[in-house]
Amino acid sequence: MRWVVAYDTPCSKRRRKLAVLLEGYGVRVQESVFECELEAAVFMQMRGRIERLIRPDLDGVRLWPLSRRSCARIVNLGTPVPVPGIRDVVV
Repeated sequence: MRWVVAYDTPCSKRRRKLAVLLEGYGVRVQESVFECELEAAVFMQMRGRIERLIRPDLDGVRLWPLSRRSCARIVNLGTPVPVPGIRDVVV
């Protein structure tokens, strides 16, 4: 399943850590927005790591699931961002 992950935090250190963490799971499509193609177990791993990293009283992270049908309807205006498909292999 593809997930859109967006975050906001007032702390530069946590913002950098979130970015590095999410770069390991997906592709940055905006400054603080990532698209991640993840199996259920990997999604749960990522979510747990995010939960341990953030301060819930100060930070916000939202995760939206996108179905294959929704992904096929994504409209991209401007410079396209290459997002690996489920069959792509990253080495």
